Amino acid sequence: MTRGITIGIIIVALTLLAGTFVAYITAKNDVPYRTLTTGFKKDEIKPEKYGQKFPVEYKYYLKNKEMALAPSKYGGSVKRDHLKEFPYMKTLWAGFAFSKDYTEDRGHVYALEDVKETKRISEKTALACMTCKSSQVPVYMDKWGVDNFYKARFREKQNLFTIPIGCYDCHDAQTMKLRITRPALKDALKRIGRDPEKFTEKELKNYICAQCHVTYYIDKATNRVIFPWDGGVDPEDMYRHYEKRNFYEWVHPLSGTKMLKSRHPEFEMFSGSVHSAVGLTCVDCHMPYVYEGGKKYSSHWWTSPLRTLEQSCRKCHREEEAKLRERVFYIQDRTYDLLNRAGKANEEAIKAINEAVYSPGADKALIEKARKLHREAQWYWDYVSSENSMGFHNPEKALTTLGKSIDLALRAKATALQAKK
Repeated sequence: MTRGITIGIIIVALTLLAGTFVAYITAKNDVPYRTLTTGFKKDEIKPEKYGQKFPVEYKYYLKNKEMALAPSKYGGSVKRDHLKEFPYMKTLWAGFAFSKDYTEDRGHVYALEDVKETKRISEKTALACMTCKSSQVPVYMDKWGVDNFYKARFREKQNLFTIPIGCYDCHDAQTMKLRITRPALKDALKRIGRDPEKFTEKELKNYICAQCHVTYYIDKATNRVIFPWDGGVDPEDMYRHYEKRNFYEWVHPLSGTKMLKSRHPEFEMFSGSVHSAVGLTCVDCHMPYVYEGGKKYSSHWWTSPLRTLEQSCRKCHREEEAKLRERVFYIQDRTYDLLNRAGKANEEAIKAINEAVYSPGADKALIEKARKLHREAQWYWDYVSSENSMGFHNPEKALTTLGKSIDLALRAKATALQAKK
């Protein structure tokens, strides 16, 4: 009898222990505002108004104004010039706006200010580039119509936008339920047969971030923002999307290649990762629970988990903070090294193709083959380069993608050299 009770206790204990991780993830799917009635008008967009009703969340939201380099080695929120850090980027983006200005993004609350100041914006730039910079975007889209919003010019309308990213971008103002406000995501989901109206709260905790933390392109005919997800969200899938449409953003002035540009594909990189596979969402790591006055709140300080390791990581991982940070840097250091190898390999490919173009009697067919290899190689480099985790969101995908970039760039260089003979 005693032995049976002991075994039973052990089984119960093991079951509870095994369920701790799942229980934590499940707990993160609580919906604290499911039945709330705020009393706000439906298009209330001012963060300070929400702060009056939700002071704790607002206090953490204001922390997004803090500027810091540490503890991240490769990110942070201090504006710095990446073109000076990585001179090869000027060659890779020659003839494109990114070769003029590419600085570290300072975060959500500075997004509006930074986009107005960047040298990449010109008089011809479409207002589509404002899509993820202000809580006023959904309001003006409703007022003008989505198509008219996209067709407007950035410089003509920029002074209308005065409020950065805030509560309204992710929450229904009257109920605080999570909701998708950007039509580009709705369009992409519709094309792949997903209905966002049927999403669970857990799914929304990824997809509200996927409104903006994704790569995209602007359709040349309509200026609509398009997510290239029709065939999947891996870099190979999206490359095939572009190939089917013969799409390109600019012709490289040195190589003559029809080029592609990736833009911060955090959602795509995270998809298929270990953390994603066990059920974690963006919110679990970047908006962990905090406790104040005996109550539990989701932090609205959208920052690196390296700054909130205790809340973000140690609920599941029992290692000391120093060990966890060491592991993150182990992954990021190797990604950083391979990223630069890939960038320089693409630079060499561009120069080799340029030499072939101006070589008398060069084989034009081989030059075109080299360009095709270069186009794909640089896309893979850019996919990882523009993603904001230095590989940590999905180490396997990041390193594999960079390996492909290096291989294709070396083949492009070799093909260009062969074309000269």
